[in-house]
Amino acid sequence: MEDIEIKTFEGVYAPAEDSWMMCNYLPSELGSVLEIGCGSGIISIHLAKKGNIVTSVDVNPKALRATEANSKQNQVKLEILESNMFEKLQGRKFDSIVCNPPYLPPTDDYDDPELALAVEGGPTGSEFTIKLLSRAKQFLKKGGNIYLIISSKMKDFNVDWKREVLHQESFFFEKLTLERFSE
Repeated sequence: MEDIEIKTFEGVYAPAEDSWMMCNYLPSELGSVLEIGCGSGIISIHLAKKGNIVTSVDVNPKALRATEANSKQNQVKLEILESNMFEKLQGRKFDSIVCNPPYLPPTDDYDDPELALAVEGGPTGSEFTIKLLSRAKQFLKKGGNIYLIISSKMKDFNVDWKREVLHQESFFFEKLTLERFSE
């Protein structure tokens, strides 16, 4: 991967296997991109360095500050907004939506509620992803795609989207898949 320097911040999801998978296996040319749940900004910065126009949103103000600091450190321009998913994006459309969603079922492993918000996707781990996919069509341009990390720890779900596996990796604790969702 190109030279990206990322500082980690307390209360913000630090880049891990899932983040690196997205950076390494997302298509390079996605056009206008919305990243939901930008965290440290690693994925948005990677996409901006590839020439994409990126809007980064997160519900966590600490994540927004981290993304802003890291984008300046890496000399890329991002539009950074505090938004709960699509809340502040009414009327806007993007070529692509990317998200490394919270996908784990709840555990007692996280003392920090901000970190729990970044990793816990609802009672079965799938609820955040289902909610995102149910609302995303109105924010995608015709022919647009959604790119998501899916974990084997999530309960399987059915949605009205075509699904394509772009990459899959197994770790001792789970299998992660980068999937493209299209109409």
